[in-house]
Amino acid sequence: MSKSLKLYTNLVILIGMAICAIGVFTLLENNIWFEFLFFTVLSVVAESLIIPLGEKSYLSIGFAIGLAAILIFNPYVAALIISLGTILKIYNEDGKTYHVLNSSFYKRLFNGSMYSISALMAGIAFSAVSSVVQEPSLMDFSIVGIVVLISVYVIVNIGIFVGLLCQLEGRPYGHVFREQIWYAKNFFAISPVGILMVYAFTTSGWFVVILSFGPLLLARYSFILYMNMKHMYFETIRTLSAALDAKDEYTNGHSHRVAEYSTAIAENMGMSPKQIETIKTAALLHDIGKIGIKDQVLNKPGKLDFKELFEVQQHPEIGANIIKEIAFLKECSDIVRYHHERHDGNGYPNSLRGDQIPIEAAIVAVADAFDAMTSDRSYRKAMSKVLAINIIKENAGTQFHPGVVEAFTRVQMTEEVVTEHVS
Repeated sequence: MSKSLKLYTNLVILIGMAICAIGVFTLLENNIWFEFLFFTVLSVVAESLIIPLGEKSYLSIGFAIGLAAILIFNPYVAALIISLGTILKIYNEDGKTYHVLNSSFYKRLFNGSMYSISALMAGIAFSAVSSVVQEPSLMDFSIVGIVVLISVYVIVNIGIFVGLLCQLEGRPYGHVFREQIWYAKNFFAISPVGILMVYAFTTSGWFVVILSFGPLLLARYSFILYMNMKHMYFETIRTLSAALDAKDEYTNGHSHRVAEYSTAIAENMGMSPKQIETIKTAALLHDIGKIGIKDQVLNKPGKLDFKELFEVQQHPEIGANIIKEIAFLKECSDIVRYHHERHDGNGYPNSLRGDQIPIEAAIVAVADAFDAMTSDRSYRKAMSKVLAINIIKENAGTQFHPGVVEAFTRVQMTEEVVTEHVS
């Protein structure tokens, strides 16, 4: 662990634990132990029921409990509840169960501190706004105050997490923040359940709160089913692209590498998770149209004649027509169709130029060119990675979109791409 990373994490933990300590003293003064323990148990259960969103990201339904705690309790007590829920959570990963005794306590302490800081700041902001804005209201709570509460919680929480990622990956804060801020919608989506719990607790007591916990569990189950279906969908696409690559020994793994490069570029450009997912899918399928091209043309060792070149240049149109009829791939069709267009208008199939080319297609174009240049082909040997990068930079504004090239260069400089092709 670097000195700067250690300083950052220790500072967050120190502030978070100080907040929790004040929460304990507040508990001793107010004697609300039953309510505190009840919501702490709910917080632990909710934080234990995380939903995997991808390889490195998760959605926690614990924010619903955290929101309820902030609205019901003193901000310091709410911060303590949310922190304990994170520190004491139990979860499964790769078939193994993790709890506070067999996993990194330092990591749990950091996460708990991050949530306690977020809760305190959100609680303070809510109190400040509620004292000024009286109407409109919901259950005697200022609606504006609730919106501010959620917004402050999200910004502080993501802000602290982004600071950690920047220390770990050495990337600019602004780029990482733009990547992560899109997850704010998950907090807003879960917040109505937290408000429902507040209403249930203040009007009917703890038993009805437990009943209101049911829809949260049902929503989690439905979301897990959706994520499993999405995983199967991606695996099907991967299998399809692998089958295409198998037509040519020289392009084996090409589509997967282009997808990795494209994803890294899109993330660096701060695109939304939905855009990134679409780009990744389109990159996996960008050469699917080559199914309609003769093998002897695709694998010809020498230079293609005019007729053969024209035939190869039909593959983006063929691919787009194949996938446009499939509902869940429709958004990818234009990316596949235009990934060989050039920024100066000299590309194919429609000679689009500049902003006429979808930015997603421009991203795949750079990724495709880079992997093509750094791979062995039937007609030439692979060139070095450095030379390929320089060629792409030299062609910014002519063959490639300048903004995409800038992002590509940043990706290469910070080594974001997970799969590096060794030539």
